[in-house]
Amino acid sequence: MPAHRPEDIPGLIAAAFNNNDMQAMLDIYEPDGILVTPPDGAQEVGLEAVTEALKPMFAAITAAEITMTSVMRAGDIAMTHADWHLMGKDEAGELIDLRGKGTVVSRQQPDGTWRILFDDPVGV
Repeated sequence: MPAHRPEDIPGLIAAAFNNNDMQAMLDIYEPDGILVTPPDGAQEVGLEAVTEALKPMFAAITAAEITMTSVMRAGDIAMTHADWHLMGKDEAGELIDLRGKGTVVSRQQPDGTWRILFDDPVGV
């Protein structure tokens, strides 16, 4: 499902994790979108690199709650901030309980939908 407004993106990210649907997550990224990966802040550029970076997350996370806290929009560019909470189990079966505040910059596409240009899950 596409984002019809920048405000839709946090909910679509949560739904992708909750449904273990990495393709749904990738569908809301621009082809050259960038994902910043914690803890070192490496920038994964493009869908292939973003896919590889997300694989371990989708293998471990079973539930996600994401609440948008603000949105700023200028024409076809928007920046949203959100509080997120990811839960799951790691490879050893230990519980994962991660929380943070993230920033997404999205751009409106020619068809009117919005896609992620920059995704920084710890950048607020």
